[in-house]
Amino acid sequence: MNIQQFELYSPTKILFGESISKKAGEIIQAQGIKKVLVVTDPGVAKAKLLDGILPSLDNAGLKYDIFSEVGHEATLRQVLKGLETQKKLGGEMILSVGGGSVMDTAKGIGCLATNPGPLQNYEGPEKYDIPPIPTIAVPTTAGTGSEVSFGAVVFDEEREYKFSFRNSMQIPKIALLDPTLLSTTPPWLAASAGLDAFSHAVEAYVSKWSNFMTDAYCRQNFYLVGKYLRRFVADPSDMEAASGMLIASSLGSMAFNVARLGLIHAMAHPLGAHFNLSHGLACALLMPHVIRFNLIACPEKYLDVAVDLEGTPKSGLFLEKAHSAIGAVERLMHDIDIHSDFSSYDITDELISKIADETLSSGMQLTNPRVTGKSDVVKIFQKLFEVK
Repeated sequence: MNIQQFELYSPTKILFGESISKKAGEIIQAQGIKKVLVVTDPGVAKAKLLDGILPSLDNAGLKYDIFSEVGHEATLRQVLKGLETQKKLGGEMILSVGGGSVMDTAKGIGCLATNPGPLQNYEGPEKYDIPPIPTIAVPTTAGTGSEVSFGAVVFDEEREYKFSFRNSMQIPKIALLDPTLLSTTPPWLAASAGLDAFSHAVEAYVSKWSNFMTDAYCRQNFYLVGKYLRRFVADPSDMEAASGMLIASSLGSMAFNVARLGLIHAMAHPLGAHFNLSHGLACALLMPHVIRFNLIACPEKYLDVAVDLEGTPKSGLFLEKAHSAIGAVERLMHDIDIHSDFSSYDITDELISKIADETLSSGMQLTNPRVTGKSDVVKIFQKLFEVK
């Protein structure tokens, strides 16, 4: 690795511990805030994950309203509805309690609370100048790392297009990492979210913008995922495993804030939009295929991935050992029941061409370790869909 100039900006104050979320009220009160918009989703409320949080807001004497209409993906319509609730309340801060879709919705609301719309105008990096209203994030899944991320992804229903808006000012002010909130996570969500967390670190580790400090975050992520993801899927009430995955998720996000992402995420956005897949699942399904494509660009780094996930390969030439990263990822996916089946879809050359164009329009492939053109993207999608 060349020692190059970089910036490392991690402004989020992270508070970790069992039941730390029950201190949300006093933490918000200490910020001088009086009115709070709570953004969440129906699943969080049904699982009673707000039961320890809302009383803390009451005890702190805070005025709050709850917007709980967030679905499994953040959408532009949800952002606008949440913004209406925020304006009626006059909310000075957002408390987001949920997974990535909740936190991304909160970031959209925060942006539009202080900046003129539409939100689509801010697609890309650093496109708005007025600071959003601040956010405190409480993740209830271990995957997106949105609680320490400057990015957000929102689905525009009218265009049938997922767009990202990224701004250093929208990184949550405080993140409360409470593993007890993960104890009711469904196995399928624990699996797909966990692989999302892993994909963030994989992409940041091999990125052209990686550096020694982000690499340290990534390698600890690999180790924690290898040690705890299977356990967490098997039993989300295992507090050690839940803690390990929650920390791995934040580490992956802290790494890609600086090193950025790559081809997996560039392809995952249109894949998820066109096939109605969760973001984590789309990233997981693409990961082995993109690693196989990228491997010749930085085999030594993919060997590190394999070592941290499963231990040092016992034999083989250097490139063979590097290729073992693909097998390690595929074994992990198999064990937690992540697989693809696109046989029921009508997949045409025109559709593949369209999502390949959408992939490249994101610009995320520019930090990918291997130079990528449309024909490369088309071939990877063809392998994923098992079409010729």
